[in-house]
Amino acid sequence: MEKQSTGTNENNAETGRIREILSWIPLVLMMIFFAGTWSFPWFYHITEIYNSLIIFISLVLLFLIKVDWVAALKNKDIYLYITILAIVTATVNLFIIGSNKGCILILADFLLILYIAPKIRLSGLQMKVLSAFFFLMYFSWFVYDRAFSYNSNTGATYTVFTLFTALIVLKMFYEKWEFAGLFIVMALLRTGTLVLWHLARGAFMALIFFVFFYFLFIFFDPAKYKKSYFLLCVFAVFGSLLFVFSYVKLSQTGFNAQMPFFYKNIFSGREQIWSEIWDMLKQHIFTGIGSGYKLKSFFEYNIHNAMYDILAVHGVIVFFLSAFLIIGRLHKMGSLVKRNSSSMIASAAIFAVFFESFIDMDLMWADYSPIILFLFLEVFKGAEERV
Repeated sequence: MEKQSTGTNENNAETGRIREILSWIPLVLMMIFFAGTWSFPWFYHITEIYNSLIIFISLVLLFLIKVDWVAALKNKDIYLYITILAIVTATVNLFIIGSNKGCILILADFLLILYIAPKIRLSGLQMKVLSAFFFLMYFSWFVYDRAFSYNSNTGATYTVFTLFTALIVLKMFYEKWEFAGLFIVMALLRTGTLVLWHLARGAFMALIFFVFFYFLFIFFDPAKYKKSYFLLCVFAVFGSLLFVFSYVKLSQTGFNAQMPFFYKNIFSGREQIWSEIWDMLKQHIFTGIGSGYKLKSFFEYNIHNAMYDILAVHGVIVFFLSAFLIIGRLHKMGSLVKRNSSSMIASAAIFAVFFESFIDMDLMWADYSPIILFLFLEVFKGAEERV
């Protein structure tokens, strides 16, 4: 029995080493894609139509390599079944309404990130490599702002999102050498200045929300105030739809004003997009409207709200399945938020992106997906319980 147990342990260890080696493939693929996208505008424009597919391939590889999905199915893992059911239902809906099929990748990427983040355990080396990689990607833009080579809003948002990852590294340095606090202040000032320079409202909101949630988590421990934290998780999803409804209703009163610093009106077009989408959606509430419509109110099919996008494109059934997974994962983070400084920064960043995506699609945009995955991995890193 002892020899058999020893042999089993050796086999498990060997399997673990093989999985770790293989898992470098999707990680390197994502890093190449991310670095190419945000370092070379020509690369960005060439791969733009393939970005969701590239991320999907990477996430599927991570799923197959690092997740014991056979055991998860046998053990009736509710989150795995919900993920599969949501993706399958969304795919069937797209065929029913005759929509473009590529939009399923956007949803699948997002749900796969949510599912695998707490299920996989990357090695310490892999997490350090990812941390260093995102830090360097932020630093390259800290030194040289390339936002005008892209859409200026997009470039500013990229800078804020990579700042979140860079702060994890800088805070680790600060805990060892206090003088590193100077670099944290410099990074915040530089990023804030860049956002205002590019008049990027969404990026500015993400930065403000990050600061808000970071200090909220300093004084508010989600593990102690479980009900309040659960309501926050629910509001991150359903509050997004409530914002759409309230925004449209307020716009109909005739009220408007110019936002300070950004030289743009509060109501500058999103209310028209959201109203037009609803007029189409209420006729296809269960299947969604897909992504093939030509909007009258905007030059491209961009709903500018992540949760509303899931509802509108894929219908109410897929939305509630997705909401179950999202809220479940956010709620599970509650016991881990204050575990260490890295977890608290990553948690604040995740909620910041969720709330910023009340007015944009950045939470689900493939070009930012590697960052979203890394932030979730950072929160769940080292957690004893694999959910």
